[in-house]
Amino acid sequence: MQQHWELVSDRRPADVHDLLEILLTNRSMERGRLKSGMHDLAGYAAIKGIDEAAALMARHLERRSKVVLVSDYDCDGVTSLAQMSLFLQEIGHTDFQSVIPLRAEGYGMPQRAVREHPDAALFVAMDCGTRDVDAISLARAKGADCIVLDHHEVPENGSAPATVLVNPKQPGCQSPFKELCTSGLTLLFLTRLRRALAGKFPRPKLGGQYLQLAALGTIADMVPLIEGNRILAQQGLASLNTRASAPFRRLVDAAGLTSQTITARHVGYQLAPRINVAGRLADASLAYDLLMCQAEDRGAKLAWELNRLNIERQNQEKRIMDQVRTRLGEFPAGRRTLVLGDPQWPLGLVGIIASKIQQEFQWGPVVVLSIDPQTGIARGSARSIPGLDMHRALSGCDDLLIKWGGHQMAAGLTLESQHIDPFAARLEEIASTQPAVLFRIRKSIDVCIAPPMVTPGLVQALRELEPHGAGNPTPTFLFRDVRIRATGAFGQQRNHLRVILADRIPGIVWRGIERPDLAQWRNGNSRDVVFQISWDDYRNEPFCDIKDVGRMTAS
Repeated sequence: MQQHWELVSDRRPADVHDLLEILLTNRSMERGRLKSGMHDLAGYAAIKGIDEAAALMARHLERRSKVVLVSDYDCDGVTSLAQMSLFLQEIGHTDFQSVIPLRAEGYGMPQRAVREHPDAALFVAMDCGTRDVDAISLARAKGADCIVLDHHEVPENGSAPATVLVNPKQPGCQSPFKELCTSGLTLLFLTRLRRALAGKFPRPKLGGQYLQLAALGTIADMVPLIEGNRILAQQGLASLNTRASAPFRRLVDAAGLTSQTITARHVGYQLAPRINVAGRLADASLAYDLLMCQAEDRGAKLAWELNRLNIERQNQEKRIMDQVRTRLGEFPAGRRTLVLGDPQWPLGLVGIIASKIQQEFQWGPVVVLSIDPQTGIARGSARSIPGLDMHRALSGCDDLLIKWGGHQMAAGLTLESQHIDPFAARLEEIASTQPAVLFRIRKSIDVCIAPPMVTPGLVQALRELEPHGAGNPTPTFLFRDVRIRATGAFGQQRNHLRVILADRIPGIVWRGIERPDLAQWRNGNSRDVVFQISWDDYRNEPFCDIKDVGRMTAS
């Protein structure tokens, strides 16, 4: 894919205040709404089925029914499960069990959750269930009720036969905000469940650890950090930095972030991966146990075990990406999609690898598969690009797939290995019918600024816009014709590059040693530089996180 930078605003800011106004305009945000409180979340709970589901669960709790909680194995699912479990513990309902499928079982509510608990009267599925017809039907056939809290796309032929579905994407839901992930949805549901219990049980306070869990799941799931999601992330981060719960404190310590103010970037790149790695390389119950653990010694051991798994994940990712770089030469120029599979690639890493391929090689839709050589079954993850609906694309390949589901931008799928090549051809055929402009990477630069604006004061001012994510991206800037001089390599592979911009501003070019124009930088030539501004905690100064260098034709 080709990359093209688009300059959103051609204004030249006179000062920091002027710059912030430009950034707010670029994001269609109002300064008065930068800070929101928990009371602002109430309007986002008007979701079809939420009150009916709360009333149903309240009746079961009053009858002391056995409840089985089922979640997905990723961070969104595990943080949802932890919230629901904490709530039941706090109200004194002890007759509940939690079930998290192994990744090898595939995405969705497993039928074993029903078979292993034939006496359960209520199943609550979180971050799964919308499409899980077999498991939900089995539970209903045994006379149990099923509540589904989910945010995945609802199939055109209808959802699984839950007693109550709480999903903002279901037909007939009047909620104008469809982008809540399940962790945020669970917190909203618990506010309604607490009300439905009408004082018959203790009344848990739904801030603190609940809010921290909702923020972790929301940021990790990469839903747009706007409206309700922004409130959840902002308030959850504030709570985490003010008084972290014991599990979060251990997680922060294991990530080496003890003395730092935790931001959405820390959550996305350092905390959430340590939760997700349990389901990727081991058992997601490890992460759930950490989030539920109050015992200091056991909690510390769980946190460091997740840390060890995360290091193992990083090493495996590097090995796989080295293989990918070699294999990409096999694909013809002009191809719009990429489907790769290998028996040696762990199933838990295929989603990360798909995302890394997109980031590093600027490829269009990518599918990465883990192939079981004994069964001939391939399972994997798909990542799409803006404008190409992966959910719709996979529906066009339904006859070649055993199972699939997900969102417009990401999905999971299962197919027989003999169908990989036909599937790859079909996906490429679907992509070839789309406008060519979709496959031209369009990245945004907020505004062009002068080097003297990069100061500690600017960094402090930019923090007003946090937390950043989809819908509220990290501000990206442009220096025009600025002198850039390389000063040295760093990193385990010595492939990252430190530079000095305009003879005074430090910068980093990730994988910069591999750039073909490196020699020109050593000579101190002038270039256009696209960058984001970060803070160096060790040197106590701002630096430029450089995204591109060259002669920009940004327009």
